[in-house]
Amino acid sequence: MSTHNSANIIQGWQGVEQGAGQAIDWISAVRQDAPRLNTEADRLTLNLRRSRNKARRLAQAAARPMTIGFFGLSQAGKSYLISALAAGENGKLGTVLGGRQLDFLTHINPPGGGKEATGLVTRFSRLKHDDDQNWPVRLQLFSEVEMAKILANAFVHDFNQEKFDWNYDEGRIGDLLATLEKRRRPTRVPGVTEDDVVSFWDYLVRHAEKTQSRFALHYWPQAVNLAPWLTTDDRAQLFSVLWGEVPELTRAYGHFAQTLQRLGSVQEVRAPLSTLVVEENGLLIQKNSIMNVDMLEHLNQPDDPRIEVCPLQDGQLAAPVTISLAELTVLTAELHVPLSAPTTEPLFDQVDLLDFPGYRGRMSIDTFNGKSAESEGGSRLAELILRGKVAYLFERYTENQEMNVLVLCTPSARQSDVSDVGDALDEWISRTQGDDADVRGRRLPGLVWALTMFDNRVTGALGHEEALLRQYWGQGGMIKMAMLEKFGKYSWMSEWKKGETFNNTFLVRKPGMPTPFIRMSSGSEVALSEDNADQLTLMRKTFVEDDAVNRYIASPAEAWDAMLSLNDGGMNRMARYLSQVARPENKLERIAEQLEESRHELVQGGLGNWYQPDGDEEVAKKARIAQEIVAAVKKRNGMHGELLARLVPTRRSLHALYMQQVSLPDAAEEEDVFDIGLDDTQGSSATSVKSHSHEVAFARQSVQHWINHLRGLPETPAMLNYIGLPRATAEELVDELITGLLRLRAEEALVAVMQNTDQAGVRRDWMVNRQVSRVLHVMSDFMTWLGYQSVPEKKRPTRQNQPDQPIFTRPAQCDSVVWKDDERLVSLTPQQLNYSGYFILDWLIGLEALITENAGHSAGREISVAQNEKLGAILNLIQRSQE
Repeated sequence: MSTHNSANIIQGWQGVEQGAGQAIDWISAVRQDAPRLNTEADRLTLNLRRSRNKARRLAQAAARPMTIGFFGLSQAGKSYLISALAAGENGKLGTVLGGRQLDFLTHINPPGGGKEATGLVTRFSRLKHDDDQNWPVRLQLFSEVEMAKILANAFVHDFNQEKFDWNYDEGRIGDLLATLEKRRRPTRVPGVTEDDVVSFWDYLVRHAEKTQSRFALHYWPQAVNLAPWLTTDDRAQLFSVLWGEVPELTRAYGHFAQTLQRLGSVQEVRAPLSTLVVEENGLLIQKNSIMNVDMLEHLNQPDDPRIEVCPLQDGQLAAPVTISLAELTVLTAELHVPLSAPTTEPLFDQVDLLDFPGYRGRMSIDTFNGKSAESEGGSRLAELILRGKVAYLFERYTENQEMNVLVLCTPSARQSDVSDVGDALDEWISRTQGDDADVRGRRLPGLVWALTMFDNRVTGALGHEEALLRQYWGQGGMIKMAMLEKFGKYSWMSEWKKGETFNNTFLVRKPGMPTPFIRMSSGSEVALSEDNADQLTLMRKTFVEDDAVNRYIASPAEAWDAMLSLNDGGMNRMARYLSQVARPENKLERIAEQLEESRHELVQGGLGNWYQPDGDEEVAKKARIAQEIVAAVKKRNGMHGELLARLVPTRRSLHALYMQQVSLPDAAEEEDVFDIGLDDTQGSSATSVKSHSHEVAFARQSVQHWINHLRGLPETPAMLNYIGLPRATAEELVDELITGLLRLRAEEALVAVMQNTDQAGVRRDWMVNRQVSRVLHVMSDFMTWLGYQSVPEKKRPTRQNQPDQPIFTRPAQCDSVVWKDDERLVSLTPQQLNYSGYFILDWLIGLEALITENAGHSAGREISVAQNEKLGAILNLIQRSQE
């Protein structure tokens, strides 16, 4: 497939989307008659929904024009860059809306007073746009689940999670789910799908992984299946536990969800020009503009103006719907500004620009109305929504991969006080540039780092001597302050591509600003000041010779000279680079890479495990797989213990799983103050039966949890990097271990150890720990001995070069120790025997034998011929157009 052919890429992603949907239906139809598939069905379905979400997003991304994002810790610098690059010959960002000629900076952009004044994304575009006289303003809206994400973001980041008075209670959440299940509607309620809820789940895992682990086993799987069938008020109750059941946030979600339903749950509306400007006394002025964050203060207030907007449904304007202006301000994600004149830089006639609002400091409040140094007064709900919204906006466009080139503006002369930008930038790089240095190195960097307001930096150093200047630029000065202090911990900063730090950094200043080192005439820069010529020369010398500058700024001499160029300030140099990197083929190449990765995950690492192709020589295939896995694991002998530790679930997760089963009666487990020493035989028997039923259920769910844990290991890049296994090898290893533990009936072993449990008189907390320990013991034994601890020594595989020595037995030649006949160790000699080495080699031999013996027991063996053919057709659809 040509990576530069958008039609092929779009078709490929559509095949993944359709194939994932059909696979979900296939699993639902087959799982009841296929026990092993049923064990993994929930996880498979969840991953298919994730794949379908990704396929929708990236098919749309491939169809959209090339886009450059501008994201600023330096708001003033960002605004100047956009104006300099996208303005017309008259230097203005001109647009025509409703037949009126407007200047964006004069008429639409709100005055900031030094702070970020907008709460939405502005898209500047020269692409064709139809100007509707009555409804000229194009607005893109959030979806219902996106509003839930915004409220959850505000709760996670603006509430002090250590002091906020809300505790996770499994019993209360179970009661809530049971109550809402009774309110399930007979038909779907528009606004939220199962895939939407999975997206919400993934979003919160990224933001609050530790707390979300408590919701993963019980709450989220039920929420995915339940939410699409609930009314908006019931959905608000369902999601309320995700923002600490703060009533104001729950009411806000219900209100916005109902408004979106009245709008038909559309993605776009058209609005009148009055949402941006109104005419008074012959002048166009901003009044109650949705561009201004101050409009949020009117939310739920009687002075909130009402307006009409037209939903865009299937490309046609629907009947107008009345909503409040503050509501529209909250619900708007993007304003589309069509540029009326050709841009100064020809590149931007074909490329859209996205202007993101700057991040805001988070509040760290203990209660909804608690005090915060970051608060600006006014409506607390408006403050929370604004902070959650501006943080989510960049994440939203990152997830949708709207921009493959990003200009990051940071001030060169001061430090930003916003601390959570780094993770958002890291996620953008991972998705659009690549997870590692190998992938990022295939293309020019899409991250363009602009050190803005450099005139202030230079002015501040005009009086410095050389010794001070040598501390002013690099590791102890500007580079540390503007780049390393907040971003130095990320791997891409130290290695963007193999052997190179990130260095795609540009120096920028705004021409025409009065400075001591440039002479002006009639508003134009005419020459560098002769009075500061020597100092500028010294500054250039110390800048160019600084080690940190050379690591993080490519061609520092060229960058310095471009920044000082008259009436330019470094803009031409940046524009030349943008014209090289902002090319559709770069974007499509990256989207195509992800298409192949998704196909591999679904076909080789997921669904493909259940498909049985005709004429497959499985024994030979297993032998090949065994050799590949053993060869890869052998190279990482030093990490063998770490690998074994990660092949079983954590004690904490099993503890949580146990607690989600039917609770044991507390009174029966603790001492009864009225006990007179008589045994109630019938009562004990009934309790025993109930308890054993509970234990068996725990054993069976532990196996499912174990399998899901194993399946998740190849999806954890940090773990793979630590252990040092390629993802494809980890996927094969996990699949063979799962086949082995099912083939050797590990579930029966767990059930047996759980049934043989005496629970009489045992306190609940002791019982939980004891049962979890028993399960962990069985799991750890299997992964340590690969099932061979129960196999007679004569039937085990033997060691290489020692055919008479079975694996996992004491070495025959053991001169370093002396044993008596009763197995007692009586003496040691100075010679040391490498028992760890023996064990690792035995384990690898056992693994190879386990995989070979798995032949004939693959996952798909329980699938009927007809259903196997259907699965084959689904896999072909997913791989459609693959060359």
